[in-house]
Amino acid sequence: MLGSGSYGQVASAVHKPTGRKVAIKKMDGVFDDEIDCKRILREVTLLRRLKHPYVVELFDIIEPKNIETFETLYVVLELAESDLKKVIKSAIHLQLKHIQLVVYNLLCAVKYLHSANVLHRDLKPANILVNEDCSVKICDFGLARSIAGIDSANIMSGTSKRFKDNEDHEMKSESSVDDVAFAHSEPA
Repeated sequence: MLGSGSYGQVASAVHKPTGRKVAIKKMDGVFDDEIDCKRILREVTLLRRLKHPYVVELFDIIEPKNIETFETLYVVLELAESDLKKVIKSAIHLQLKHIQLVVYNLLCAVKYLHSANVLHRDLKPANILVNEDCSVKICDFGLARSIAGIDSANIMSGTSKRFKDNEDHEMKSESSVDDVAFAHSEPA
């Protein structure tokens, strides 16, 4: 067991199709609460679309044995060595260059999310996975929102602010823009 949170437990395993070490997130009672169900759907939907070295990768969703009556969802994710909360609380003393590298990588990750029109809304040390090489992986997208979805909601209420498309200031990542294009709606 690697840890647990409000939506389930995370354990390490080996992904049989690839032989890679992975994290499996087990979410029980996925239909017990409508709000939690929406957050789980939103997280899975975003992770399927977000492709970047600093965002945790979704490898697979284990298909339930009975699609009509399942209550537990198993999501296979990329495995990281620790999270920033554990690193901060540990006795590990990071040198300034390591701290700078973690912060730089985190800023690159946030830049990518914003270029993909995604606001994480729950960025905290426990949701930032860290590896020994100081690479980071942002995880837990249950509270995230698509800016396109926010803009659509504001248009309906008449309070929309228009964002200019400015190619000179457009944020790009190693992924192509097509990899992060979102429809103007999000899971309810």
